[in-house]
This record gives sequence, C-alpha cells and structure tokens, in this order.
Amino acid sequence: MNENHFPRQLTSIENMLLFSVLPQNKIGYKTYRDKINTLVITGSGRFGGGNFVLGKKGTEPDLSFPSSPVFAIGTNVYKEATIDITIHEELDEEIEFDISARNQSSLPEALTEIKKWNYSEWNPGYKAPNDNSFVREITITKDEYILAIAPAHKKIWLHEYKSGINFLIPLTNFYNELMRVSNIKDASVALKPTSFFENIDKFNDEQLMLAFHSYNRYLKKFNIQNITSTESTSAEKKIFSIFSKGEK
Repeated sequence: MNENHFPRQLTSIENMLLFSVLPQNKIGYKTYRDKINTLVITGSGRFGGGNFVLGKKGTEPDLSFPSSPVFAIGTNVYKEATIDITIHEELDEEIEFDISARNQSSLPEALTEIKKWNYSEWNPGYKAPNDNSFVREITITKDEYILAIAPAHKKIWLHEYKSGINFLIPLTNFYNELMRVSNIKDASVALKPTSFFENIDKFNDEQLMLAFHSYNRYLKKFNIQNITSTESTSAEKKIFSIFSKGEK
C-alpha cells in the first residue's frame, strides 16, 4: 500500500497503535474507537511524516486551523522501535493523529512488544504511568471530576468518572488562573509557568480547585455545573458564590 496515496484505510499496524491509547473498557475512548472505524485517512497533516488526518470519504484535510487539543497520548516500546502515539480531539468530523517511530523514518513491519504506557488508562488512586511517580489528586466535583497533577511528568489532566476520559490540561492558561486567584503578582513567579511542577507543594487544594474552575469558566471546555457536596469545602463555597454572581 502506498501510504501517501489518499484517501486510504488505516493499515493494521496504524489501527493497532491508535487503539492502544484508546482503552476499550472506558466508554469515552470506546466511542472514539467507533468514530475512527468510520473514517479514512484523507491526507497528511501539517507536520508530515507520521502526521495524518482522518475524515469522511470525499473530503480533504482542513489545515487552515491549528491542531486541536490532544485527546490521547502514549508510548509503546517494542524490540524493533519505540513509537510515540498522539491523537487529537475531533474537530469538524476530522481527527488528526501522529505516529512516530523514534530514530526511524517508517514503522517496522513487525513489532515485538516490550511495554506500553499512556495517560488514557489512568484512574484515580493510580500512580503516574510508566514510572509510577507521584500523582496529586484534587476533587473538583465529588464522584464526577478529579484534577490530577503528575510533577515528574509535568502533566495535568482532568479525569471524568462517567466517560473514563483523562483530558490533558495545557499548563499556561491554568497557571495564569492560579496566579490570579492566588493574587501572586511577583513576575519571577507569575511569568514562569514551568516552575509550577517544582513548586506544587506551595499551593493547597483550595487554590488549585479555584484555579481550575476559573480556567474552565472562561474556556467553557467542561460542563461542570454542580459544585455541591454535603461536605463542601470553603473553596467550593467561594467558587459557587463567585460563579453564581457571575451567571446572574
């Protein structure tokens, strides 16, 4: 098969690699698997190599917009190669993905698995994938959403209980809101988001919770409405008060 002739179906190896970061036992990722099964590769992405776009037959990739946020990401280690897999969020019935074998121009024809890891399979109470490092968990809405922060990985994600999806959260916008709600104006701190993971212990759960709700309020990415619990913390009460006033 000519991998640069479009449209074309996913190869069996491409399909296997994409599905390896979309666990079937989580409804949110299974839904994504089902979507992928209805699409074909319509063309190369903006970065070439193993960067492609899945879409409906008869369409061409729309590269006029930046890549959508990352939906799933992971690394599979094989005897023949180490392969990084990234799948972006669906946008206008298109799904961009990237499959890259490190230090190789193409995927090997045979793969002997050694290990694999990704963020999709993480659940509350788990250590960080691959290295079992510490993950700090902050309850956003009881039994609905948990914010997870893995300092060693320099990653933040939001776990949604209902779908099982772990949504990766970009650092910069979240950090800006953390600085704002914490009233930190010192430029050496406020303008250095990369320091967040080194200084994670300096922020309490209430600050992180409030920062996330503020982040989400403006980006409107997650439909989180209920901040209620029989044991609401003072931060939850503050958030509810602020948002209620803002929505009137």
